[in-house]
Amino acid sequence: MVFKLELPLDTSPESCYHPMIIQRSSYKKYRKIMGEYEELRRRIEDATLKSISYEFSTADFVAFSNIKKGSHPTIIKVILENKESRSDGLPHLVYVSREKDPKHPHHYKAGAMNVLTRVSGAMTNAPFMLNVDCDMYANNPLIFHHAMCLLLGSKNEQDCGFVQSPQCFYDGLKDDPFGNQLVVLYKYLGSGIAGLQGPTYSGTGCFHRRKVIYGLWPDGRMEIKGRSGKLTDERIQKTFGNSKEFTTTAARLLSGLSGISHCPYDLLNRVEAAQEVATCSYEYGTSWGTKVSCKYLEQQE
Repeated sequence: MVFKLELPLDTSPESCYHPMIIQRSSYKKYRKIMGEYEELRRRIEDATLKSISYEFSTADFVAFSNIKKGSHPTIIKVILENKESRSDGLPHLVYVSREKDPKHPHHYKAGAMNVLTRVSGAMTNAPFMLNVDCDMYANNPLIFHHAMCLLLGSKNEQDCGFVQSPQCFYDGLKDDPFGNQLVVLYKYLGSGIAGLQGPTYSGTGCFHRRKVIYGLWPDGRMEIKGRSGKLTDERIQKTFGNSKEFTTTAARLLSGLSGISHCPYDLLNRVEAAQEVATCSYEYGTSWGTKVSCKYLEQQE
């Protein structure tokens, strides 16, 4: 059962349903919702304390046996697949753990973003991507609608490369004396450069246009095409790597199409291609980290 309360925010019960902001006429509803919420939280916390019996020898878990934090192969598992593409159903849910090897630099968060970009491109090739850190959440349940209105409503793709929500922090010191709440960065500097193509992407809470991640410039040029202005197989492989499945999807996207050419598709059939582009050595000799996707110019989180 869901109640609609006149509150300043729409989600996150711990932040929204505070007794100080609840109107007296809605207090009974508040008590009921908080009771249900606390029961749900208790059940989740109890479940995390219970051990789950499993065998690493089974097909689902064999990939997780004998692995170390900084040294393990690529692991990709399709947990949930929305084969019917139902708008009211849950989206695809895929577990991705890129290959780690002490002999190869992993490039921190930028490296992880680039791997996820390739994996999602190989599996679905969706025209838009969203990245959210595990410790972040959105208060606005319509955030997807707002982002898509901006990305799809612009006259030209070049007018809107990405849509990002500013990071807001709770329980911080008043006036942000140490600057770690990024108030100056988002509220003042961000607004100040709005007319200069806007602020740069900064970490989390961002809807990306995949074509921009692949190298589409604001003026519509694509460096991958070179002087000839043509999208050749040789240049695609030199830029994006030797995976035939992934380069096919990249070329399809840059040609103005999206998705996988043989839709409807089965995610399980795309796992092998996804694993190939998530290896440590895949980026060598390509433009990943230099001209394509997140750059490796500096150490990043």
